[in-house]
Amino acid sequence: MTGRVPLLAVVAVLALFAGITGVRLAYTLAYALFLLVVVAWVWSRVLASSLEVRRQPPAGAHMVGEAFTETFTVHNRSLLILPHCEIYDRTPLPGYAPGRACALSPRGSTTWTTHGVFSLRGKHTFGPLDVRLGDPFGLFPRTLRLPETGAVTVYPAIRPVGDFPGPTWLGGALGDTNRGRVLDVAPEVSSVRDYASSDGLNRIHWPSTARTGRLISRLYESQQSSDLLILLDLGRGIHVGEPPESTLEYAISLVASISHAALARGQGVGLVASDRRGTTIGVGHGDTQRMRILDFLATAQDTGRQPIATIIAKHGRGSRGRGGLVVVTSDRDHAWVESLVEVGMRGQRHLAVLVEPTSFGAAGPVMRVPAAWRLSLDWWVVRRGDAFSATPRRRLASVGGRG
Repeated sequence: MTGRVPLLAVVAVLALFAGITGVRLAYTLAYALFLLVVVAWVWSRVLASSLEVRRQPPAGAHMVGEAFTETFTVHNRSLLILPHCEIYDRTPLPGYAPGRACALSPRGSTTWTTHGVFSLRGKHTFGPLDVRLGDPFGLFPRTLRLPETGAVTVYPAIRPVGDFPGPTWLGGALGDTNRGRVLDVAPEVSSVRDYASSDGLNRIHWPSTARTGRLISRLYESQQSSDLLILLDLGRGIHVGEPPESTLEYAISLVASISHAALARGQGVGLVASDRRGTTIGVGHGDTQRMRILDFLATAQDTGRQPIATIIAKHGRGSRGRGGLVVVTSDRDHAWVESLVEVGMRGQRHLAVLVEPTSFGAAGPVMRVPAAWRLSLDWWVVRRGDAFSATPRRRLASVGGRG
């Protein structure tokens, strides 16, 4: 627009001058410049209608931190030269800019491959693409908007959690603990599983070990279940920071990691979130349950209005004798801790996972954990930069030092 306005003004002035004076050179220049404008306009329209842009984005399901590649192809199907073409991608992935500029000969094409990393969970599409092109004289630039394409689901990162979860807060369903023998453990063997470093030698099932060639442990039936019920705090205003370094993203990644580890050990896992809908996923096992939890976590947001203390009181009493509770929150209000202590029972220690908000820039003091709380609950404090590799029992020492 900027280049052709002065040119059209010159054409008009020349035409007026030629009409007044009758100078042939003025007529010739006016006609030549007018023809140039027409040629540029036609050239631009032909290129716009003949340009083909294809992209091959990734598809399916991915995980935060996973790398991906994408291939772009630009093809000029016309018999005219494409002097310049700029590709701008509007895919909302931080740090991903696959666009570039190119020039194409008649019937020419170019292909390039870009690399990116999924840094945000959620359901994403690729695009739209803005393609800017024009004629050789730069008089009629055009912008083509190509729609979004492809659809991927990006799940939260699942990080290793060591030998999590410790048996001390599962009601003794796995047998002896470092706090003494748990009462009322039935002697019947219900099933077997791979040997863990925390298992005693008396738990090894030798016939299965001989058959498989690796250590296999017995699983005992108990009057208490080893199921886990994870309570995720998605209250509005609780979480701080900007993704991916925010308490919300850490909390969601923790829930994904904990549920993955527990399901891999054969435990049943359920999830209750304090979001606006009050999402509840009943206790289940296996890959189907894992995908059900991950599908929710992929798009979960902190939209809830109900405090996590209310959620604990509501679901905690109903879970007594059915397994352990895991509360994942960034709330420094003591009410939820008191509620979690209240729903406990003898021989059962629940786990409080605190994503420490001051390490993410929140104002105010660090939440202190009194000795009485450490005696009643297991604690795991996660701070910005932690890789979730430490187990809850190892974290107890660091938490106690800040109490």
